[in-house]
Amino acid sequence: MKIERFEDIEAWQLARELARKVYRLTKKPEFAKDYGLKRQIQDAAGSSMH
Repeated sequence: MKIERFEDIEAWQLARELARKVYRLTKKPEFAKDYGLKRQIQDAAGSSMH
């Protein structure tokens, strides 16, 4: 596979998929009670793509 952009890297694609799942999970009502924890988890998931 030829890599022309960082989006072509399989590890980045998997991290993006994981981040999307984490964001969906943290939208549930259980996370509404602890906004700080919610943001920390979302930020960690997002940073996995950097």
